[in-house]
Amino acid sequence: MTTAEKLRKARTEIGFSQEYVAKNLNMNRATVAQIELGNRKVTTDEAAQFCLLYHISSDYLLGTENIETKASMFARGFEELTEADQQEILNLIAFKKAMSKK
Repeated sequence: MTTAEKLRKARTEIGFSQEYVAKNLNMNRATVAQIELGNRKVTTDEAAQFCLLYHISSDYLLGTENIETKASMFARGFEELTEADQQEILNLIAFKKAMSKK
């Protein structure tokens, strides 16, 4: 899998839009699209920013390890949130579970 494919896969698995990524990385959406299509190479600084935003390792992006599971990505990101934000996410999870049972 190419770097471009890994970035696209990581973005879609975490549920981010290209627009959201572009805003968070201070680039335009077309640049994100070009990177994901493999038409533009990623700089070292950009790769580091993508890894932080997507909660993936640079080893994965460079091809030296497998992608982390969604659960481990979530757990690592969850720990960095405030207690109020964590509770909000837990409430959302409970709501989504209740809605899926209907």
